[in-house]
Amino acid sequence: MAVILVLLGTMVVPRMAGTAKSEFLVAVEGVSACLSTFAFQEATDERLVALSFDGTERQLNVLQLRGDAATAEWRTAPMTPSVVLPPHISFAMVSIDGASMSPDDWFVSTQPSGSRPSIMLRLESDRGPSAEIALPPHALGPIVRRDGDPNAPTIREPADLDGMGADREAW
Repeated sequence: MAVILVLLGTMVVPRMAGTAKSEFLVAVEGVSACLSTFAFQEATDERLVALSFDGTERQLNVLQLRGDAATAEWRTAPMTPSVVLPPHISFAMVSIDGASMSPDDWFVSTQPSGSRPSIMLRLESDRGPSAEIALPPHALGPIVRRDGDPNAPTIREPADLDGMGADREAW
């Protein structure tokens, strides 16, 4: 009987650990997809776009401002993914243009001037893995840096070529 329990334990425990890691990777990919959709909508649509996280429902949505000036309201953007985080995965840090926001409930939108804020999120699991997901204002998609990744991408800041004098160089 003890041998059977040991054999079952050696098969079940690694699978459960793998499931937690897989769940985390799916959550990271889902949040990344929301940020990509947010960036795409901002770049291609005339309407204002927003990201909203409801901590009670644990749901991240991409929203669009719809209606005229008198009846405008935020609605879920059509054909966009919504991400529901599992109970053991949460936002540990949310930073919008360098300002910290509550990781439990937050809302960020584009501006009528057409500028998009810089978004930095940290996603953590009670079961171990964590990652940073960044969407710079000039990027078309997010940059994901998983903790412990030896080949983690760097976040590049935009360069002012005119300010650097590069506008006078021969290309």
